[in-house]
Amino acid sequence: MAKLPKRAGFTLIELLVVIAIIAILIALLIPAVQKVREASNVAQCKNNLKQMGLAFHSHNDTFGVFPSGGGTWEAGNDRTMVHTTPGDYNVQTWGWAYQILPYIEQQDLWNADEATAAATPVFMYICPTFRGPMIRPYTQSGDNTTTTRAMMDYTANGGMYGTASDLTLGANSMDGAVVPSKKFSHLVRKLTDITDGTSQSMLIGEKYVSGGFAWDASASSSCNDDQGYVDGWDNDAICYANGSGSPSAAVETPKRMDRRDTSDDTCGWNFGSIHAQFLCNFCDGSVHAVNFDITPDVWSKLCSINDGLDTGFNE
Repeated sequence: MAKLPKRAGFTLIELLVVIAIIAILIALLIPAVQKVREASNVAQCKNNLKQMGLAFHSHNDTFGVFPSGGGTWEAGNDRTMVHTTPGDYNVQTWGWAYQILPYIEQQDLWNADEATAAATPVFMYICPTFRGPMIRPYTQSGDNTTTTRAMMDYTANGGMYGTASDLTLGANSMDGAVVPSKKFSHLVRKLTDITDGTSQSMLIGEKYVSGGFAWDASASSSCNDDQGYVDGWDNDAICYANGSGSPSAAVETPKRMDRRDTSDDTCGWNFGSIHAQFLCNFCDGSVHAVNFDITPDVWSKLCSINDGLDTGFNE
């Protein structure tokens, strides 16, 4: 019987070629996987905004007004209770993100004790690309409590300018989709107030947090990311077109967040995004992607609900 010829194994060169081909295929595959993952994250982020917008409208169906932006953090940021029930938009010190909990199937959290409610992450308030649940120690000046706060990656539109230290008209432009609690501002926000049209006025967008702080859970000094989703009329939950309390300040369009940025923009009132485009919803509930090169003029018109000007916005 004839012997079969002996089969030669891979030479070293052939093995190296195979390894190189595999490495090239992996290098080609990773960006594709990342692109698919980011597309999924963008879809989730848009859905978060959509559900929050629907919650605003459910609140409006119940009360005839949008939820308020709450009260000033200088009151200690304690939740306002009326007898044994959390107060509504008229008096509540905690802000819009707390007030819409019953309309996003979080009634139990809305009713929970104050410490639990403040420290429990709400996944609808978390952008999956930006970061996961973030809980920080609550360490405000003069506050000796040892509680914690669950952060939020979204912020409501307070209009052109404003401040947390004075909740009256003048100190705040009050031309955004959200106004402070009626107890402080003597105002409410009705759909009929949005005279520029609900499809031309921004409601909620993503919040800018500097890279040097955003992913550090042990930090507790950045004043736009320290009091969490329950925060009232403050820069954890409210932003303005000009990112400032001054009506004369220049308009600041949404900022692009970057993990490589180690700076600390600790007290901005700025919108921003980790995505390739800034995501937001309008007062009609529609969700939009806004390019970072949007002009200050168009941006300011999106943030004002009653300037009487056509936004000129094209997605």
